Amino acid sequence: MVSIITSLYKSDKYLSNYANNLMKFCDGLSAAKVDFEIIVIANDPTAAELAFAEKLRPQGWFRFIGVKREPLYASWNRGVGLAKGEFIGFWNADDGRRAEAVIEGIGLFSAGADLVNFPFTVRRYLNIFNLSVFVWYRYIAPPEYERTEFTRSMHCGPFFMFKKSLYNLVGPFDEQFRIVGDFDWCVRAAKVTDKFVLAKKNAGSFRVDGGGLSSGGKSAHTAENNVVYLRHGVTEKILPVAEELMAKYRPDQILHQGVYENIK
Repeated sequence: MVSIITSLYKSDKYLSNYANNLMKFCDGLSAAKVDFEIIVIANDPTAAELAFAEKLRPQGWFRFIGVKREPLYASWNRGVGLAKGEFIGFWNADDGRRAEAVIEGIGLFSAGADLVNFPFTVRRYLNIFNLSVFVWYRYIAPPEYERTEFTRSMHCGPFFMFKKSLYNLVGPFDEQFRIVGDFDWCVRAAKVTDKFVLAKKNAGSFRVDGGGLSSGGKSAHTAENNVVYLRHGVTEKILPVAEELMAKYRPDQILHQGVYENIK
């Protein structure tokens, strides 16, 4: 089974496109006779998000969990803990996923992959008052796995998938992070397996509009990257940033469900 996890927080303006894309995606998986589930973790769900859930509730593949607001990676860990699937991936509500890429991924997992990475398309938008104007798109092909590079840089695209057995081996996403928990987790994964496989199918579209957690130029993003570099011994990539921004992190431990744990 495949489990796809979405964390929602104030997602109203993306819900219509997400719902339409979701139905097309799920129709594609169903046509290919793929066993799957969609797990939606809604942080402080809005009326629109609750209505969205009510509409999809009759679908056997749909699971909706409302929670008090929590960090993104806490929702990801929650979703993985709930997942029935052997193969797991994530889906941001403002992005678009393609079923054919997941179907290819299943084949690669069956052939021995622990983590499958995918090409994808970046779609850049410019927000002008209440309007969102499309500006440009760019096709991104991540590199093939090479241990040294993957343990010092972020090369897992936004649509990467992994076996639940790999998650159990690597450990949870670090809930100290607001922005780079996926970067840190992928570095940790690259240290324990070389079974990273790059798929050929385009996994979908990644929306960039300057409003996301990972939008460039933010000191918090630099600080979190620095913590990852410090944690994994890539000190030459550390950039100057206010010390107080890094002081709240514990590079030698990860945070999971309110408890600090030693890194596996």
